[in-house]
Amino acid sequence: MHKIFALVRASWLVGASYRMAIITSFGSLIVTVVPVFYIARALQPMMGKVVQGQGGDFFGFVLVGMVAFMFIGIAVGTLPGIISGSVSSGTLEAYLTTPSSLPTVLAGLMSYDFLWSFARAVVLVITGAILGAHIAWGKSLLAIGILALIVLSYLPFGILGASLMLWFRTTGPLPKAVIGLSGFLGGVYYPTHVIPSWLHSVSSAIPLTYGLRALRRVMLEGKPLSAVAPDLGILMLFIVGLCALSVLAFSRALHDAKRTGSLAQY
Repeated sequence: MHKIFALVRASWLVGASYRMAIITSFGSLIVTVVPVFYIARALQPMMGKVVQGQGGDFFGFVLVGMVAFMFIGIAVGTLPGIISGSVSSGTLEAYLTTPSSLPTVLAGLMSYDFLWSFARAVVLVITGAILGAHIAWGKSLLAIGILALIVLSYLPFGILGASLMLWFRTTGPLPKAVIGLSGFLGGVYYPTHVIPSWLHSVSSAIPLTYGLRALRRVMLEGKPLSAVAPDLGILMLFIVGLCALSVLAFSRALHDAKRTGSLAQY
């Protein structure tokens, strides 16, 4: 754990040296959420009944969707970016020669991005609450746990992207396809039950569909764990299946890269 903390601290020291970027990052959240608030208020008379069962407040509905979608982008894109940078700079081979295991090193390098996103998510939710979103603060720990499951269900796509980076030096369309389909069919800005029936089968194959539904019921309605257990059960199945597939692919890709000596060849 101290090795992961050391890597996070190193990333923080680098990030903290760009103070204007930090200010801009948090300021952009406010600039983003205020227009969303007024648009959601205008649409509330029409969308209130549509989002019933997931808070009933359209602004809160979209706010939670924005928070989850932020983490999906980090889960899918961070690891391929780390692998790409490490290969092109030649540091991946150096990581493999350290006493630390590669999973520990990668976890340390990725953790900063997740912690930074968590800080931004907290600011986003607090700003939304100030504007009028009803947040069940008493269920914060459960909500964080569900958000962690959502991240775990999308992290395998990042691992698959890293595998493609080792094999072909590109992730191809995978990250954009996963993020785009999740945003369009996962219920980020509207509930999945309003999606045309011929797209329902695609929506049901997206982990975010179940994670967001559970997260909204907990954060916006204060529902207990038992009320969202079915959705979380399906989310766990996604995690187990996708993790097994992605870890197998990454192990194979790393083995092939070592065998061909291409770890430092961009």
